[in-house]
Amino acid sequence: MDGFEANFQALSDQDRRQKLDNILGFLRQHNAVPQADAFQELRNCYPTFLPFPTEERKLRELVAWTKIASHLKHPAVRQIVQQG
Repeated sequence: MDGFEANFQALSDQDRRQKLDNILGFLRQHNAVPQADAFQELRNCYPTFLPFPTEERKLRELVAWTKIASHLKHPAVRQIVQQG
């Protein structure tokens, strides 16, 4: 998970949104709704209209990463994390 998170943090906000949109599509195709919801939490940290203040965004990201980590046993989530 650390490698995935590090690679993700290196992306621009635009690239993060795009990557998360792809992940959400993949998870929904595989009927992994609770897992997609966890990644949606992370996607919501990067709005296109008005960014969150830094501290609020960090808190939201922490909550989202915690939710994602709770789904690491799911095969689709494991595949996403392993691919980086």
